Amino acid sequence: MEMSIHACDVSQQGRDFSIVKEWTYLLFEEFFQQGDLELEKGLPISMLCDRTTTSIFACQPGFIDFVPLPLFTSLSNIMPGLSEMVDCMKQNKKKWQ
Repeated sequence: MEMSIHACDVSQQGRDFSIVKEWTYLLFEEFFQQGDLELEKGLPISMLCDRTTTSIFACQPGFIDFVPLPLFTSLSNIMPGLSEMVDCMKQNKKKWQ
């Protein structure tokens, strides 16, 4: 059950790239707002939260390889219908590069 909920959380990378791109930029805006607050409070800025140094395009291929792709590859072994999402993630990874 926990694995399925985690898969839902990172599933957007397996959708059409226009959706992936929109949601990714929304997520990073949330990260950047956190970084802005950390900067304002004199705290070290968390990884991926610095809007001046973080490259969204550079981050995404590694994220896809590290989190959703292995998860959905494993899940597709027991739920073959998810193999379409695995293929889509591989395609989207190339589009981020």
